[in-house]
Amino acid sequence: MNGYFGILPQNIRHDKNLKPLSKLLYCEITANLNDDGICTKRNVYFSKVMEITKAYVSRCLTELREYGFIYVEIELEQGTERFIKRYITPIPTGNGVNPITSHTHVPVVNEVSDVNRGENDSTPNTTGKTLLLHNNSINKIYTNKQQVYTPINKKITSEQLSMLTGITTNFLLKQQKNFKHMFTHKDEKELLNQSINELYNIITIDNIDYKLVDKVLKWVLEHKFWHSKIIFLHTLREQSHNGNKRFHNILTDYQSQREK
Repeated sequence: MNGYFGILPQNIRHDKNLKPLSKLLYCEITANLNDDGICTKRNVYFSKVMEITKAYVSRCLTELREYGFIYVEIELEQGTERFIKRYITPIPTGNGVNPITSHTHVPVVNEVSDVNRGENDSTPNTTGKTLLLHNNSINKIYTNKQQVYTPINKKITSEQLSMLTGITTNFLLKQQKNFKHMFTHKDEKELLNQSINELYNIITIDNIDYKLVDKVLKWVLEHKFWHSKIIFLHTLREQSHNGNKRFHNILTDYQSQREK
């Protein structure tokens, strides 16, 4: 029953940096996940069920986000910047490290709070529409109403989606910083969906353990050759010049270097 049970992992429950209400909010987020493992509830909802102000909800969300326990994305209409929907993805494997040292709280306005919206949980005057790891800033995606996105593979469970989103987001965010020009005309939601599906296929079709996939991709980010060859993830199963899939070549190189 959606909203009845929440989850509070041990690392979050015992994290001394988090306020008690931030931990409770994380639990409330997990109790309100849709089938894709994403929560789209607004601050006004959390404010009512937790009996705290929307401003305090915003501060708790900021804390969870800055310590890497949730990924926050907002969807805006392309061209008008009109707010469509906010997406919160819980990250149970967050490391609890806050890289932001200059301040401890992002202003409420950056949290996409319920400014200019109705007090009920329905879509306000600016109409209401996803997504998804270790990203300490709020990501923005822009929706073209005419665009049709690649759907997430329906076989992917909410738990798998959370894990795959974390791996994918961590990789793409770092590559975006290194190769910003390569991402200029890329639609982030489409790129994310394609990447998640590709990793799922590597794990299920190619029978590669997801922990190994995660290790290899982190290794790629630090490798002097591969980090500039693998900018995106949605092409990892494409065939290379030697006839092998690209990920197979990377994995072979990874394993050979580990054996030295």
